[in-house]
Amino acid sequence: MKKNLSFFIRNFFYVLLLILISCSKESIDDYENPNDNDSVYNLIWQSNTSYETTIQVGETITWTWGGGTHNLRSTGGTESFDSGYSSTYGFTFSHTFTEIGVTTYVCDPHEDHMYGTVIVTE
Repeated sequence: MKKNLSFFIRNFFYVLLLILISCSKESIDDYENPNDNDSVYNLIWQSNTSYETTIQVGETITWTWGGGTHNLRSTGGTESFDSGYSSTYGFTFSHTFTEIGVTTYVCDPHEDHMYGTVIVTE
């Protein structure tokens, strides 16, 4: 019995080792996020979220709504945008930043706890 258990354990670790060796980091990363693009930033937009995001000119930020009614409106700086209001869970709003500088934004109904800053560099 002890010999069978030892055989089982040794083979189990051998198979586990083969599995780990056959899975490269690149293949795992590609599977987990096949649409990964370094020029797109995805932010969840829901109550109690605030962001300070630094990006480069030409990059895009996409905000995805959580539950509740929200909007996303620039309040100052180099860029201007307004998403309008939506209460649809999963609604998205995207903006591509084309000017170097700082832009602030807010959710009007929740301005004290939903706001952000985008810093755009070269």
